Amino acid sequence: MISAFARSLSEFCIRHRVWVTAIIFVSTLLMALTLLKIDVRTVFSDMVPSDHEYVDVHETYKDTFGGSNKVSILVQARDGDIMTQPILEEVKRITRELAKVSGVNPFQVVSLASRKLKSVSASSMGIESVPLMWPDVPESDAGIEALREAIINNPLVYGIYVEPDLSSTLIQMDFYDHLVDYSKIFPQVQGILDASPVADQVTHHVVGEPILYGWVDFYLDETVSIALISLGAMLFALFLLNRTWRGTLLPLLSGVVSTIWALGIGVLLGFNFDPLVIVVAFIITARCFSHAVQLITRFDDLCDGEGVEPRKAAEQTMKELFRPGLLGLVSDAGAILCVVLTPIPLLQKVSIIGAIWVMTIGFSAVILTPVLLSWVKAPLRNAHPLNLRFLLNAVLSVAVKVVETRARFFVLPVTLILVAALVFKATDLTIGDATTGSPILWEDSQFNRDSALINANYPGTEQMFVVLEGEKEDALKRPDVLAWMQGFQRRMERLPSVGGSVSLADIVVDVRRNLYEGNPRYRELGATQLENGELISFYMQGAAPDDLAQFADPLFQNGSVILFFRDRQGETLRHATYQIRRYIEENPLEGVDVRLAGGSLGIIAAVNEILLSDQIEAIALALLVVILSCLAVYRSSASGIFFIVPVLISNVVTFAFMAWQGIGMSISTLPVVALGIGLGVDYAFYIVDSVKEYLEKDPGADPMDAIRQSLFSAGRGVLLTSVTLAAGVLFWSLSSLRFQAEMGTLIGLWLLVSAFTSLFVMPSLVRVLKPKFIFGDRPVKAESDQGMERLAQSTH
Repeated sequence: MISAFARSLSEFCIRHRVWVTAIIFVSTLLMALTLLKIDVRTVFSDMVPSDHEYVDVHETYKDTFGGSNKVSILVQARDGDIMTQPILEEVKRITRELAKVSGVNPFQVVSLASRKLKSVSASSMGIESVPLMWPDVPESDAGIEALREAIINNPLVYGIYVEPDLSSTLIQMDFYDHLVDYSKIFPQVQGILDASPVADQVTHHVVGEPILYGWVDFYLDETVSIALISLGAMLFALFLLNRTWRGTLLPLLSGVVSTIWALGIGVLLGFNFDPLVIVVAFIITARCFSHAVQLITRFDDLCDGEGVEPRKAAEQTMKELFRPGLLGLVSDAGAILCVVLTPIPLLQKVSIIGAIWVMTIGFSAVILTPVLLSWVKAPLRNAHPLNLRFLLNAVLSVAVKVVETRARFFVLPVTLILVAALVFKATDLTIGDATTGSPILWEDSQFNRDSALINANYPGTEQMFVVLEGEKEDALKRPDVLAWMQGFQRRMERLPSVGGSVSLADIVVDVRRNLYEGNPRYRELGATQLENGELISFYMQGAAPDDLAQFADPLFQNGSVILFFRDRQGETLRHATYQIRRYIEENPLEGVDVRLAGGSLGIIAAVNEILLSDQIEAIALALLVVILSCLAVYRSSASGIFFIVPVLISNVVTFAFMAWQGIGMSISTLPVVALGIGLGVDYAFYIVDSVKEYLEKDPGADPMDAIRQSLFSAGRGVLLTSVTLAAGVLFWSLSSLRFQAEMGTLIGLWLLVSAFTSLFVMPSLVRVLKPKFIFGDRPVKAESDQGMERLAQSTH
């Protein structure tokens, strides 16, 4: 049925080639007009899972206990400490200017110069709670000295917002998540810091999700430049090896048409395009190149090798390669479409657009390329005198020798041994971030250096909050609830990755200590709910209603414990959430429900748990797509199992490489992995189907002749595309974004492994196993070894 449809389609397209070409190009032009409205930016809500308990907690309390877009700014004195008027004025200036940043939550700007950080003291006049340095900076030396003492005696400030040696201080801000625009926040914050009047006295260091993705946006022009350079390198390599203009320009044309259609459809669907997924776009464009090169290679064999008239050769090319092309496209689209089941908007958008993009290749390459080739008039002409095809033929000759000789019997066991060794390494793959800094940027980047500096001197730049929900008002004032908070904090602070924690309990014990002239022996909780309420009231004297917002709601029914982490690695978060759940189970609270987890790390932990549970499902479904596609096309369940071999090999190699390089399975890498499933099998489809096509034309042919012809035709296309594409992606290693550099290397490795498997492993398996879906019911004719003379006859 597939063959009959392919024949009808090829005849129709070539017969009506003018109309087919016109329709495709007019549609492309209309789609190109929509690109004027393309929106290239990172949207925070795209990275938030839609169905997870942590997200529910975060969404409920993010505007009070802290959102997931905190920015921390370190103001560090170049010499001495920060306790000088010019530096303190700088802290005040930055604090006030930050309130003007786009999307900022003004109630979540905290620093020495904000009214949220207070000094509590007792005297004969009673308890006095006043802001440390608000609204003005002390003007006298005595005032500054008093501020110094107040900071040192305040455990909620000393070591948390001010470094123990007083050489630096932190300013923190948060945003309304729905107003976050990374492209605006980054330059506005940088502008505030760059305008410092005391740049000779202080250095500024800034971290946080808005700053991280601001750097991604900052490098967007560089990313586009590298993409264009990489594309140019691939075209140059293709021109060098193919030696024809049609073999160079037609793949480019196919890629451009496919890209315009996909991006245009994305604009019509209202999708934004995240700069980080440009790598995914590059992979799909590479797939388009591959399909186009296969068609051009087969056309050259028919037209210039066998003397078939160009129009007839184009029609025959489309007919012969329609089946493997269709299989490859369905496998690619189906594999990435499986990612849509992951409840993360960014991955769902990438999945939908990726699947659409892959399917457009059916028009831009599988149909348009043969139609344009049908107009070829002149015979094959070399565009340059340099002939490097002998390099390709040398590799292909080795592949043929492996299949011809008894070496083919050793291919499978050697492959199994290598794969088994790589599987062992692949088990080290981390779900989530695998490095202490951001994996998006290089370790020596400004952002990661700033992050390391702050984490070394403060409890941590990353925050997570755990919520206590009481059944009644004032539940948080109960002694058992406050004692639970203290015990929980002590347990969590034993973890090496947790630098510190704060809660309402810390305020209560600090106020009680101040009632006894700062004697640390009295740093205890009140004995009753009433006493704890009075201690909290002392702290709130003269305070604004929102000054306790990050610790408790106005009714003291719901509160939080904020944990500071020094990194966001996947293993760190898994261990932390395990310990949190364990403590909750071991220490139940009557009338209070403890829920986790909000904040930036709560969101990341939710993403990691979803990826951990869904990645196996997504990969299994993608493999099932390959099996069902083969079953539908070849009507053989064995064909699906047969083509799983290259998929497993390429994926195992990829996972082992990711584990070796410390690349975690994250929201950014999952689409690349899903696309790689189709990438691992496309080449095998073309080579194996070429063998099947040869034997269908000549049932009495020697199978070795079919394999030779396949390797020197489809195999040449496989080798040509894999080498040129791998050469192109090497330029991604120059990117200032570590993620893109690593993904470029990963794609290059994937291409080469897939090509090696298709050229050496799959033909050997075809000859050794003699699958029925390839050879049919006929008895396999005795195979002959005729050497290079017969090889030459079969390829010319």
